[in-house]
Amino acid sequence: PLVEEALACADDFLIDGEAIGDTLHAFDLLFLGDEDMRGRRYGERYLHLMNLLASFQHRNIELVPNQFTMIEKQSVFDRLKQAGAEGVVLKHTDAPYISGRPNAGGTQLKYKFHETASFIVAKANDKRSVSLILFDGGKIRPAGNVTIPPNHDVPAPGDIVEVRYLHAFPESGCIYQPVYLGRRDDIKSDSCTFDQLKFKAALAA
Repeated sequence: PLVEEALACADDFLIDGEAIGDTLHAFDLLFLGDEDMRGRRYGERYLHLMNLLASFQHRNIELVPNQFTMIEKQSVFDRLKQAGAEGVVLKHTDAPYISGRPNAGGTQLKYKFHETASFIVAKANDKRSVSLILFDGGKIRPAGNVTIPPNHDVPAPGDIVEVRYLHAFPESGCIYQPVYLGRRDDIKSDSCTFDQLKFKAALAA
């Protein structure tokens, strides 16, 4: 459905978003025709994305809404947190496009309502479960297991996956109450590091 709808547009384009089922939630514009939009201000890219999506019929491509005033941001922030959402992303309106994780202190901020981390799949276990590992300096450390829900394919060894968890145990480094969120194709394995984890003692403090 996404490909069929995209072909209905008169212009070539490359957009960034998150696919959930047959719906793509679009939040950024990288190319419009032959023009590279990545170096332009985010506010300008978002305006072009709005105009692009308004130029053709689509049911399976949804524009992620943005808020630009403090009152609007606080209202949506409170509503999403109360609804149990994963979190929000804040971008400076002058920021160029940056792929992958936002850097600390940069022009983008990812605020998580739950703890999440990226892991490497070590192996598949029985009953739709996989073992997880992380890099810790020059070492590889086990990080526990996670069950793969029926609506997801079981990832293969070496795949990078995102997992939500309550906290990690400082003794073992294994995560507690893990929930599988899906594969991550947008980051490299060297981002799957032990220092991502939030430990029980740190949370209690």
